[in-house]
Amino acid sequence: MEFAAVVPFLMLALALVWQVLLLGITSMYASHGAAEAARQAAVTPDDMGRVDEEARKRVRPPWDGADTMTVEIVERDGVRYARVTLAMPIFLPGASGPWDIAAESRIVPEIRPRGDVS
Repeated sequence: MEFAAVVPFLMLALALVWQVLLLGITSMYASHGAAEAARQAAVTPDDMGRVDEEARKRVRPPWDGADTMTVEIVERDGVRYARVTLAMPIFLPGASGPWDIAAESRIVPEIRPRGDVS
């Protein structure tokens, strides 16, 4: 009898642990995508298509879908950042919920080496 009473609580605990795991994975993918987008934006700042493509390479399906992932370049206080926003899945990857997870990475522009005279 006690086992039957405890099973719903165990299932609830398991569902909460699973949801926290999905939150962590989503956050990790957003961070990796933002870092890759910032790296690519430093190399090719005018090619947003290439920045988006490189960021999506760092994110696994189904998180990299067009309806679940957005990549943008934002500017605050004269500093440019790459922002990746992923839709937070609910219980199953691909089942998007009402929340988004965003990560930003600063874009450090490429500069000429000091010895370059050209």
